Amino acid sequence: MSETETPETAENAETSENPAEPETSQSESDEQLGESGKKALIDERKARKAAERSAAELKKQLDETATAQMSLERAQSEAKTAVERAEKAERDVLRYRIAAEHGISIADADLFLTGSDEETMSAQAVRYTELNQAPTTPRPDPSQGAKGTNQATSPADAFAAAFGGRI
Repeated sequence: MSETETPETAENAETSENPAEPETSQSESDEQLGESGKKALIDERKARKAAERSAAELKKQLDETATAQMSLERAQSEAKTAVERAEKAERDVLRYRIAAEHGISIADADLFLTGSDEETMSAQAVRYTELNQAPTTPRPDPSQGAKGTNQATSPADAFAAAFGGRI
């Protein structure tokens, strides 16, 4: 029953719900009840209407509460996602700052600087730079240079040494 119905339309709706019973039989049965029976019947109908209105209001409040609960859960979920994104952005900024301080490329920073706090990432960066320091001078190549044999001091001696034993 809608909330805009008046008691008269509600009574008409109640009588039209049972079309098999003619109105005359209802009025006859009401007369058989007597004055106190009619009053009790009217009171019962009023109480039923009030209960239906109350139930409709409570259902409406329940629906509003459920909607508010879903909105709250969605807002909490969005807030949690935003906090996680902010924390990730802060870690990335810290990672790239430490990488720049230690001369580490961005690709290497993403791969090797995996700590969650500044101390851990700094320690990782120091260790990485220690392991990847290139030597400043090349290592000697023993296959090049003097071999420890006597070298010819003049071009004539070098020529004789080159042909020595062949002629």
